[in-house]
Amino acid sequence: MSESPPSPKLLESVRNLLGSLVAMVQTRLELASVEFAEERSRLMKVGLLACFGLVFFGIALVTFTALIAILFWDTYRWQALVALVVTYLVLSAGCLAIARHLVRNAPTMFEATLAEIDKDRETLRR
Repeated sequence: MSESPPSPKLLESVRNLLGSLVAMVQTRLELASVEFAEERSRLMKVGLLACFGLVFFGIALVTFTALIAILFWDTYRWQALVALVVTYLVLSAGCLAIARHLVRNAPTMFEATLAEIDKDRETLRR
């Protein structure tokens, strides 16, 4: 027995299905690239602002330390400097704890893309 050739409608349906799958994958990749570009831009802005902020904060900290040392030079110079060091250590520990919290609770990268892929998977399972 010889097999009959596939019907033209079946081939057309398969082509349409493959075309739809390719279009779906292309859309998801475009979404992922847009999310990646947005995240990269945001991180660059945050990094640049953080660098400027740290430079200015460092300048202010050195100036403040010099001011306190000058004010208490004749009476409590070493006690004033120890108090400043302890204050700086406590503040830096607080900043590091907040940064650690922000990193641990950051949203997942490509969250929207992953959600769309999950929707597509559920749709294809039906």
